[in-house]
Amino acid sequence: MHKSIKDCYFDGWKKAFVYKGRATRREFWLFIVINIAIVLFIAALSYCFLIALIADRTGRGGMILVWAWFVWLPLRALAPVILLVPVVSLGIRRMHDAGKSGWWFGGALLFILLILPLILTGIHQVMLSPVDNHSVEQVTAFITITLNVLAAISILWLCCLPTQPSEQTV
Repeated sequence: MHKSIKDCYFDGWKKAFVYKGRATRREFWLFIVINIAIVLFIAALSYCFLIALIADRTGRGGMILVWAWFVWLPLRALAPVILLVPVVSLGIRRMHDAGKSGWWFGGALLFILLILPLILTGIHQVMLSPVDNHSVEQVTAFITITLNVLAAISILWLCCLPTQPSEQTV
C-alpha cells in the first residue's frame, strides 16, 4: 500500500530524529524532490516579486544583484542546514530498507562533508610549494569535482536500491 505524497513528505519531518526503521524509495525521493521544489518556488517567487514588480526597466540589473545577495545566497546556504538532520535520518532508514547498514549513507555523507575537505586541503598544501598557484588551483578543482561527482553518484546509487525483505535489515 502506497502512502500519499503528503504523508511521505510529512513523515520525513516527523521522523527527523528517528534512525531506526525503514523508509521506502518513494518516501525518500518524494521528500527530496518536494523540498527542492519548495526552495526553487521560493527563489522564483521572490525573483519575480523583486524584478518584475519592484524594479523599473533601468534598475533591473541592480535588483538582480539585490535578489542574489539577499535571497538566493541565504536560501542556498540555509536550506541544506535546515534539511541536514531529516535527510540524514531518512537516508539511514532508506539504507535499512535496502538491506544495508545506515553507515553506508552516513559514511558517504561524512566523506563528502569532512574527509574530502581535509584531503583537498592536504593536496593543496603539498602542491603549493613546488608548483605555481594557478596550476595548484586547477588540479585542486579537478580533484574536487571528480571526488564530489563520485561521492554523489554513490549516494544516488545507494538510495535507488530496491527494498529488501525485513529479515535482511541491518
